[in-house]
Amino acid sequence: MSEQPLLRQSVAALGQYFVGDATIGETLQRVSELATAAVPRSDLVGITMIVDGQVGTFVFTDPEVADIDRAQYETGRGPCVNAYQTGEVFVIGSTITDARWPEFCAAARAHDVLSTLSVPMVADKPMGAMNLYARAEHAFTAGDVNTARQFAMQAAFVLANAQAYWESRTLAESLQTAMASRSVIEQGKGVIMGNRGVTPDEAYQILVDRSGVENAKVSDVAQSIVDAAATRNRRG
Repeated sequence: MSEQPLLRQSVAALGQYFVGDATIGETLQRVSELATAAVPRSDLVGITMIVDGQVGTFVFTDPEVADIDRAQYETGRGPCVNAYQTGEVFVIGSTITDARWPEFCAAARAHDVLSTLSVPMVADKPMGAMNLYARAEHAFTAGDVNTARQFAMQAAFVLANAQAYWESRTLAESLQTAMASRSVIEQGKGVIMGNRGVTPDEAYQILVDRSGVENAKVSDVAQSIVDAAATRNRRG
């Protein structure tokens, strides 16, 4: 099968992948698997990203990838790092003869990786770098470079969408939690006001004081008060 149909099939599969069904990690894992299908000359695939301020290969099709990439993260030099930082494509035709990144090439050779292709993943901003490794020298053709570049561009948008989805979902869940907490606090205040004949501000201060004594959230204290009141009402 020629390169373009493979690319179209992989991009189509990527487009049909609904990020809402998966975590970002699962989305990236799917991206790396489809990259292998898009560029069949690649034996291993990994994705370089920054997570919690640390650059690393957090997704890969084989654990060997993380071992290979460790050398470039320790030195700050390597094709994956450079692709991420510069937005350029880097090809190592032979890890035996390439002199640009000796530490990385030595690590690659130790795992029988003899050629590599690193392409940036860029949406509105750099998202990472996709790294394809082959066990043969000069494995990647100009067509492979073009295919990998196009696939990485589509993959970057999928990743951006996944991040946006989970960020919005987290925000929505946080707002819902805050609203629920506020609701139960108001209910708790109401119970205290009814039982003690105090003002709303005084009822809230009672909740705060009790939360400090019990080392519990104000909302949890309010919930216990509401539950106790409901139990008393059921007992009549």
